[in-house]
Amino acid sequence: EMFKCSVDNDLGLLGMESNDWFGVVEMKSKQEVWSLKRSTSSVGAERYGFQTHQWLNIGQQKYLSVQTDRNKIQMFNVKHADAGYQFVEDKKYELVYSNSNVAKPTISFCDFDQDFKHIFLITDMTELQKRAVNDINTPLSTIKLAEEVDGSGYRNFRLSADGKYCVLGGGDNRKYFYVIDIDNEKLHKLQSDYLTSSYVPCFINGENQFLAVSSMSGGVEIWDLEKKTSIKKFQVDPSSWIRSSASSNNILA
Repeated sequence: EMFKCSVDNDLGLLGMESNDWFGVVEMKSKQEVWSLKRSTSSVGAERYGFQTHQWLNIGQQKYLSVQTDRNKIQMFNVKHADAGYQFVEDKKYELVYSNSNVAKPTISFCDFDQDFKHIFLITDMTELQKRAVNDINTPLSTIKLAEEVDGSGYRNFRLSADGKYCVLGGGDNRKYFYVIDIDNEKLHKLQSDYLTSSYVPCFINGENQFLAVSSMSGGVEIWDLEKKTSIKKFQVDPSSWIRSSASSNNILA
């Protein structure tokens, strides 16, 4: 099962992640140019390692970020020469998360802001961490969740386009979700009276004005983030599990 695919248009490369494998294909030749084995878990609340890879621009260099273990994210400098593509790990950007209070420290979800200056982590399904990419093993801020979320193989953690807000779905059998004002470190736990679970949240047009949240049973709810109220509810298909969402130009898909 494939969980996430993404393209770097400048390099012409397609990144793909499955349970324990990550690979890169050159789109022009349709040939695999690089791959690695990685550790993930798809078992219940133990889920981690999905929807986490990212193509990055750091300075004038191309990078690929991949979560390779429960508590580890590695970054690879990507170079293209006549001999082909090279993926060289850059140790200064290796992130190793630790927490002495839990038996198995886990990076549950992660994302980067648009200029790739910061990485945001959901750790142990209980807190949000913000870190600078150039000092990646030092948290700049930590916000504790009011109640833990469920692990998921879907993209349950999203940043707004300006990087000021993030949203985190509660997961299976959890009607609540979180909207977090990152700059002011304010946590808002919002509860739906319509959805039976909260999955694949999405900022409408990437902006922090409206938000869509979906459920396992095909329900979708639109929220006004300034008023923290639900403004629209609709059913896509009661037999369908909505597995992804995206929004641009006033279109929600």
